[in-house]
Amino acid sequence: MLLGIGDFARATGLTVKALRWYDEQGVLVPADVDPHTRYRRYTIGQVERAGLVRALRSAGVPLAAIRDTMHEGGCAHEALRVRREAVRTERAREDRALATAERVLAGAGLAYDVRLRATPPRAWVGVVEYVVLPADADAGPVIADSGGAVVDADVAIEGAFSDLYASLHADGIAPIGAFWLDLGRPADDAGAEVGLCVPIAAPVPEGWSVPGRRTITGTRPAGRELTTDHVLTDDDAGDGTAVHPAFAALVRAAAEQELSIDLGSVRQHCPREVAGAQAGATRTAVELSVDVDE
Repeated sequence: MLLGIGDFARATGLTVKALRWYDEQGVLVPADVDPHTRYRRYTIGQVERAGLVRALRSAGVPLAAIRDTMHEGGCAHEALRVRREAVRTERAREDRALATAERVLAGAGLAYDVRLRATPPRAWVGVVEYVVLPADADAGPVIADSGGAVVDADVAIEGAFSDLYASLHADGIAPIGAFWLDLGRPADDAGAEVGLCVPIAAPVPEGWSVPGRRTITGTRPAGRELTTDHVLTDDDAGDGTAVHPAFAALVRAAAEQELSIDLGSVRQHCPREVAGAQAGATRTAVELSVDVDE
């Protein structure tokens, strides 16, 4: 028994327009097409297949994947599994974006004490790590090595600093202050390069490097910088999807004071304890700074 396209549409809940489109795309081909009128006819047996197409499309399975399931050897369960994983990833991204928006709104109301201070000339040395922001909202940033392996960013950074300090100590080079993270190193994709730097009394010898590490060196001239403190909290996710409120405070202060700043010089300094709201209490804070162009 053959059904006309109108009857088949009513039987399956699909529109005539959709049926024509599915035919053109090779997803649901009619059992018979009149060579003169191009009128499409379907068999009763195709109703169930049409129901599968409708269900998969309602679930958001791409048309190409549905077409593959309609062919011999295709697997609707696999197409649905792939779609489910894509939805899980997208939901994780949305959850992360919503949480970031909430933090930005909360941070917008925070009062940041932005200070302008002079900076002396400073030689420094460091190593570079590549930070990747994973799709999983529950996972923190990771470090990707040259072989493609990944490890938790905090663990990797601790190891990189350990190697840096060990190499400096082995060659009798003493740091003269606390470390900082050079954040102004964007990469070409979703990740970012982070410089892990320490100040030293004089430039390292030419060609000096940390074994197995990408080593960077330089000397910062005397100048000025804008700086502020950010108190760390449990929800400081740092997923990179929004401007951090402390950085926004630096930029806002620069605009208010009509100062030009070097956005490639943003640094996060060594965490330290600061006074808390209650007497005798302390909280952990990081200092964020950016150079002022002279």
